[in-house]
Amino acid sequence: MKAISLLALLPLAAAAPTEAIAPRGLTVPNGNVPEKVRVLGVSLLGSGCPSGTADVQIDATKTLLEVTFSEYIIQTGPGTKAADWRKNCKLTLNLEFDEGFSFSTLATDMSGFAQIPKGSRGLCTNTFDFTGIQGQSYYSIALAGEREGPFTLKANPDVVSWSPCGGTTAIMNMNTQCNISPTREAALIAVDRISGKITVNVSLDWRKC
Repeated sequence: MKAISLLALLPLAAAAPTEAIAPRGLTVPNGNVPEKVRVLGVSLLGSGCPSGTADVQIDATKTLLEVTFSEYIIQTGPGTKAADWRKNCKLTLNLEFDEGFSFSTLATDMSGFAQIPKGSRGLCTNTFDFTGIQGQSYYSIALAGEREGPFTLKANPDVVSWSPCGGTTAIMNMNTQCNISPTREAALIAVDRISGKITVNVSLDWRKC
């Protein structure tokens, strides 16, 4: 099999079906949401997010965090090298919110484009933890072959970690990692043609301290 050309494949994304679409702006079960939430700062580190290629936004309900990557591309097969087979991005988010609240991640969904042949498998993981708090929330999304086209897949955590109480800010660390195996076959996980991004939507759960 020849190496996959990203530019040749991306036009296919417009016609292919999207599966397992997760709802946007999920309702928080306990109904406790601070009036004000904002991102004070974001730092990036990793092969999947060169400077200026990631963005973080919070929606009007304060319950959905959207993280987008514009140069997050994983590719295997002839002509590729080890640095192409696996990508990651660690984001450190400094969030400010009303006093008396704590939050955790409730669910994630991830959207992008993938071409995975039969016998190959893509795997994306999202982990979250808070500076000063032990434990993390872990999400795993599998992209098994054979598949070709855009995807939106949802994941729920096995364990939930909450931000510390007693302040108006919290530092959340998010680590996104994707890989494809085996690496000898031509395969691809990349940005979606329509949006030009890989997107991770994170539903936030708030509670009063």
